[in-house]
Amino acid sequence: MKTIVSFIAAAVLVFGAFSTSPKAVVLFDDVTASHEFGYEIAYLYEEGIVAGYGNGTFRPYQTITRGQAMAMMGRALGLNDAQRSTSFYDVSAGHPFSGYIASAVDEGIISGFPDNTFRPNATLDRGQAAIIIDQAMMLPDGPQSGFSDMGPNVASNDAVNSLTYEGIANGYPDNRFRPATSVTRAQFSAFLARAVESSFVPEKQELLETANDILGQLQNEDFADVATYVGEDGITFCPYSGGCIDDGGVTFTAAELEDFMQDQQVYLWGHQDGSGFPIELMPAGYYEEYMMEAPYETKERYNYSNQFTTREFIKQVFPQGTIVEFYYPGTEQYDGMDWQSLNMVFERDSNGEWVLVAIVNDRWTI
Repeated sequence: MKTIVSFIAAAVLVFGAFSTSPKAVVLFDDVTASHEFGYEIAYLYEEGIVAGYGNGTFRPYQTITRGQAMAMMGRALGLNDAQRSTSFYDVSAGHPFSGYIASAVDEGIISGFPDNTFRPNATLDRGQAAIIIDQAMMLPDGPQSGFSDMGPNVASNDAVNSLTYEGIANGYPDNRFRPATSVTRAQFSAFLARAVESSFVPEKQELLETANDILGQLQNEDFADVATYVGEDGITFCPYSGGCIDDGGVTFTAAELEDFMQDQQVYLWGHQDGSGFPIELMPAGYYEEYMMEAPYETKERYNYSNQFTTREFIKQVFPQGTIVEFYYPGTEQYDGMDWQSLNMVFERDSNGEWVLVAIVNDRWTI
């Protein structure tokens, strides 16, 4: 229980290096404030993704099993944990992690081994960890990592390329990734925390600050400033994430975006979810009725909502995109059913610089 761990923890401190951290962090007896992955472990504990042992320890250097890793991933993604039968003959309905494992199969995150086993008690290695996180988080493709022990013939090569490109995983000083090396609880915690909360990656923290700046510019209707973040392929607006797939949205060049609020042309932005009625508005009308209808606020963490379908749809259209979601949870009056989100989609251009490629809104519909 959290109260027990809090009572016997070694230290409580205010985050300094991690500006997007919780106000106070409870560390375990064997995870000191100076532990290299202390902040990541504390974050996952705060979010209810990891727990320690009854004696107040975390055992950071103990290897993690494949089943334990799926439990952590399942909690991070909010997967159904109800114990039930699975497609693997070595994971019965009575296995403590059967629910997470079955859900991960349903979501296409894992597939197991050719002999129809999952081997939940086997130790997870770095290559397998990379594959699981890459599949779960739908990471953009990355360039070849350059590690001397990675290449096209290594099963985890593509996943390692993505994780290293996104700053989630690093190699060793000898320029190897060591995909067959077992993963400890602390190491997997670091991978997972960086994947779930991108602000643990310095470059992504800077991107979040940029997104906050853009939100302020949108709220002030300063589209000329927003245009400075748009690349040569322009920026696409979609009123619904699913509509981006069906209708493609409306795309403006940076030059066109500067006069967004003064543009008198009526555009077909897409179709209303549910009714199918066309959304035909001038840009100023679209701004009021869809883009900025909700009172979005700047934020200190990425803190993605549980609207996973929104992210999945956006990733289908922008597979190389990094999403910064601004989420309005709705009101008590409507039990949160009036939630809305504004999702900024960034991609790297040919020079490796972040550019804003889309603003995708979403909301609950009947």
